[in-house]
Order: sequence, then structure tokens, then C-alpha cells
Amino acid sequence: MSSTVVPTRLSLARISQRVTAARARWRAGTALRLIRVLGIVLVAGSILLPAASAFAREQQRGARCREVRTLDAMEYWFWYAFSGLTDVIDIGQERLGRLAIDRRVCFRIALVTVENPQQKNAGVRQAVSELIMWIADDELDKDTTKRTMNQLRQITGEEFDTFDDWAGWWEPRSDFVLWSDEEDRLIVITSAMEAGEAIHDEAMVLTAEEYWFYTGRGWVLKSEAVGAYVLGTLRIPPHDFNFRIEVSELDGRGAKERGLRRALGNMIVDGLLSPELGDNSLGTIIEQIGTLTEESYADRDSWVAWWNTYGDRLVLSASGDRLVVRR
Repeated sequence: MSSTVVPTRLSLARISQRVTAARARWRAGTALRLIRVLGIVLVAGSILLPAASAFAREQQRGARCREVRTLDAMEYWFWYAFSGLTDVIDIGQERLGRLAIDRRVCFRIALVTVENPQQKNAGVRQAVSELIMWIADDELDKDTTKRTMNQLRQITGEEFDTFDDWAGWWEPRSDFVLWSDEEDRLIVITSAMEAGEAIHDEAMVLTAEEYWFYTGRGWVLKSEAVGAYVLGTLRIPPHDFNFRIEVSELDGRGAKERGLRRALGNMIVDGLLSPELGDNSLGTIIEQIGTLTEESYADRDSWVAWWNTYGDRLVLSASGDRLVVRR
């Protein structure tokens, strides 16, 4: 599938607003549920400097990056299908590139996570939902609407000319589609649709380290012990997913320590160091960081300095509820 830029005049902030609105409007019938996340959410600290060097080399050939985003596989395939990617290059164990909708926004993703079929399917499917909601916007000019519909036709192989037709086709089928590499598009699994068996209705299965990572990030929205499992809902922004994990897997201190340390590093390296972080988000992240440590810094620079000094010496406390510096 070619990389077609869809909305050329609209900002990423506007797209984020559209994604949020679309998720709310489609929650009842077409909300995204993922079978299983096989890839991991990366802590960027261990790869930040190599990625920065690679981007520095690439920037000699084009526009400088206003920001560098670490994508998971679902986000990667969402942007691939929604608006396209440019300047894509594999360096070492990472894929680097730019979002076609705004070439000043660069991305990186671990190559090992890219070809995750569940996340690829989820990302492309989400892109279809957002593209359909996009053409419902009366403020779009004719050229942008035309490009958006062309992108939908390319992703789905279907031919419609109005929002009502696209929405009418997508709503009853969105739970029964899979991405076909052979046909380079989403295909409807007729047998699943006829049987009423959604293809992606299973909860994602977490490892203990992933569970504690999401807990540390503040992304576990609810959880409940049911028999041998903990069942719940978590948020991998901007999406919500159901999950399950065996209760027995949560007993080990090692996985909890690794997961919380990853969460802390993720919030500091990909959070506090982000030049696009607003005051509200800054306050939220600092508050969440404080719940994982014994420290009480109130500003970005103090937390970054603390992490640079003690980040590799953090261990799980005796009580098991936070990270402390190993003495």
C-alpha cells in the first residue's frame, strides 16, 4: 500500500482531537479490542542516544525533527494506514522515519515489534474508523475529502462516495476483518461474520512485567481477581483494552521491580524530556512518578538529574510498593 498523505492542512493536535472524538462516538459498535499484544512498550532510555545519533545523521538530508516519538506496532500501522510514513530507514535494531502528515514529527520503533499481526490488524482497523469519522467533518475541503476516500478504498478495496455509505458498510463488519498481506488490504472474514464470532474479542494476555509496567504508568484502569486470573481494563493511550493475567504470575518481586523501573524510565525519558509536554501533562507525570519512589521533587530538572544519578541503582522496596535506591 502506498503512503498517501490524507489531511495536509490540519495539525496533529487536530488529529488527536479527532481520534478522541471518534473513539467516543464509535465505542458502542466499533470500539477497538485487541486479541493479544505480543510486542512490548519500550523504555526509551536504553536506545535514546543511538536513536538520537541516527536522527541527527538523517536530519542532514532533510528537515529537523520537532519531536521524536517512540511508537508501538499498533501506532506504527495506524499512521501507515491513516496518512502514511516517509523517510523510513532501518538502522541497527530500529526503524526510523517521519509521519507524512507532519514531516517534523519523527518516529522510532524496534524492528522486532513491527510485524506483530494482531497489532498490525488493530492499527489498520483503527485507521479505517478514524478515516470514516474524518470524512464526516463538514469543514474538510473537497480535495482532502477525496484523498481520504481514496485512502479508504485502498485499505479496504471497497468503493463508496459518502460518509453514510462508508459508515453503513463498516459498522457491521469492523469486528470481522483481518489484514491480508497478500492482497495488501483489509478483508472481511465472511464465515466469522455469518457466525457472529468477532475476530478480536479476546482479552490481551499480559506478562507480569507488562502488568507492573502498565500499573506503574497509571494505565491500569480497573482489575479484579476472578478465580485463577486477574481480569481488567488498561489504557495504552489513546486506546483501552481488556486484559488478563494469572494471579500466580504476580507473586514474583523480580518482574515487579523490572516493570516499575521500566515505567519510571518511560515517564522520565519519553515524558519529562519531551519538548512538547504541556504544563498539565507535566504535573500529571510528576505526580505519577512520585507514587513509585520515595522522592518528592516538584520540577522536571530535579527528577531528570535524580534519574541520571540513581536510575541504574533502583530496586523494589521491602514493602514491595515502590522503588528505592540500593545502598
